[in-house]
Amino acid sequence: MGDSCSPDAEEEVLLRELRARDARLAENCSAELPRARGDTTRRAFAALLRERLLPGAVETFRLPVAWGDGTSAASRLRTGRDAVRLLGPSLRAGKGELVLVRLVAGTLAAVCESGASFGLYRVRRPVLFDDGVTAVELDRPRRLVDALRSDPGTEPEAASWDRLREELADSARNLALSRAAVRRNAAAVALRAARLGTGDLLRTLGTGRSASEVTLDLDSLTCEGHNIHPCGMVRGGFSVADSVSYPAEAAGTVDVEFVALREGYFRSTPHGSGGSVGELLAEHFPEPFARARAALSERGRDPAEYQLVPVHPWQMRNAVPREYPAELASGAMLPLHEVRLPCRPTLSTRTLVTAHPGRHGRRLTVKTALDVLLTSARRTIAPESTRDGPRLSALLGELFARDSVLGSRAGIVPDLAGIAFEPPEGPSARAGRARGLSALLREDPADSLGTAEQAVTASALLLRSPVSGEPLLGELVSARARCHGVARPEAARWFLREYAEALLSSTLPLMSCYGIALEAHLQNVLVVVRGSRPVRLLLRDFAGVRIHPGRLRAAGHAVPTSRPGVTSVDDPSALHAKTCHATLQANLAEVVLLLQRSCALPGAVGWRIAREAASAVAARVGQRGGTALSEDLAALFAPESPQKALATMRLRPDEGEVYLPQPNPMSDPSPG
Repeated sequence: MGDSCSPDAEEEVLLRELRARDARLAENCSAELPRARGDTTRRAFAALLRERLLPGAVETFRLPVAWGDGTSAASRLRTGRDAVRLLGPSLRAGKGELVLVRLVAGTLAAVCESGASFGLYRVRRPVLFDDGVTAVELDRPRRLVDALRSDPGTEPEAASWDRLREELADSARNLALSRAAVRRNAAAVALRAARLGTGDLLRTLGTGRSASEVTLDLDSLTCEGHNIHPCGMVRGGFSVADSVSYPAEAAGTVDVEFVALREGYFRSTPHGSGGSVGELLAEHFPEPFARARAALSERGRDPAEYQLVPVHPWQMRNAVPREYPAELASGAMLPLHEVRLPCRPTLSTRTLVTAHPGRHGRRLTVKTALDVLLTSARRTIAPESTRDGPRLSALLGELFARDSVLGSRAGIVPDLAGIAFEPPEGPSARAGRARGLSALLREDPADSLGTAEQAVTASALLLRSPVSGEPLLGELVSARARCHGVARPEAARWFLREYAEALLSSTLPLMSCYGIALEAHLQNVLVVVRGSRPVRLLLRDFAGVRIHPGRLRAAGHAVPTSRPGVTSVDDPSALHAKTCHATLQANLAEVVLLLQRSCALPGAVGWRIAREAASAVAARVGQRGGTALSEDLAALFAPESPQKALATMRLRPDEGEVYLPQPNPMSDPSPG
């Protein structure tokens, strides 16, 4: 199987280019590669197991299992001595399940934690392949896929498996690079903490820095990528230089560039006050826009006839010349390379926050189109999203302001204005042209904060603090436990109850009362922390929303979307699927698991708290009457709930969104 430590050809290219740029980063990346490969392999195995994509028969045995006595488990692994040697630590732990997958060419073996919520198996090291001669660790994702590709069951989708193989390898390389960059960032934060004499991460970052900078600094310490997707760090289309320049962990600035589009070549959705994307940016950052007007005038163009569109520098360099040659040749599209707006990237690489406040003391968030494969999609922006985002934000702002349940523990970060390329002949049939030059302008989350409050991207709760050495969530719980003189598990109960109530008091009433299901996964939710307490949540990025027109109209509101069958859905089960996946599996499940691991809060207790929070919110919503609540609550508490099948969608991209039922820990054995 080769040397498990030696880099493959693509990794050699990565390390060689890194050495030319930053020898220390290359050294750290090389050190991170073995663990990144192994972690990616285990995540891929877990996803394939969860989505029932493993081609052979799957058998599970609760640990401990007897070996060498003719048991079924031992007979499946014919090279028992090798298997026991490699699996030994996991087997001796005596907890979890041994999973065996019988393939034509041999047997896969791995130990998983038992009782996986929503099928979110956590696979312990290692994953083995036993071919009857020897058992070896599958220490790279390509070796796992190669073992599966030897089975006849994968032949009809051979090309898809090959693509998945490459994406997993890319994800592993980027995970190693991300961890190496975060290691550098963490070392700087640890030195800052020592100099300041601070004992926790938020105080270290917040001393002498703005709330906006704290949120971005936390993003720069968050390196693991998508918490569920097997290709959670794939960056298809980025070079090594791109990968060390553009993501959040690069901890630097990215100069957003601009193109000028002539009248008739764009569709603009202005802010409620009437300002377009370009006009709002010009209002806050007048100097670069004065340069833009001057540049247009120098080229003999009337600035009044053009609208400015912010463009990610990768997109300007790669997609603009490829997709818009006719417009560039005619002068309908003019790249303004002399106009730059320094920004810092968030965890969503294509979404950036201006590096400095504008003349009104505020920063702005710019969401750009980026034709790069990040996890499961190329991150361009549908023109419809540039229209729907500001309209939906206006509606949500109204609902959160008027609805006492919605507004009690959450708010939104609104999209302000949008713009999209649209030529005179109408919408383009080519996706690259239609989606490749869109942009949205959004508020900075810090605008919603009060004194002594900080906004933490929920994904950052999982990061390991370079100050205390424990997850940020555990650090918050520990601080609260010390403050109130209680044990960590008790403080963990408080945190989870407050977090779950805030999350569900926004997502459940929106779905039941207004027919709106938000994509409230960890990256789209910010936790507002005061002291060490989560006082409320901020919800952002509404591109993945689902809206039931009947429910929304019944509540007295017009439908702010132009995409029937995509954003607008007639079947309530589409609302349930979106909420169960994004809110429960991709958000709440991670918080429950982390509190179990870091704060000794049993998972069963955590899910009981989550059920109680849902019931409490439902009781408040139920006082208004209506028939949808009972249907929605039944979906949240069902024994199985629909979860997005992300590996399946990579293998079968033509099928669109695919959901599969998974065991639901929110299922209440004694409802009522």
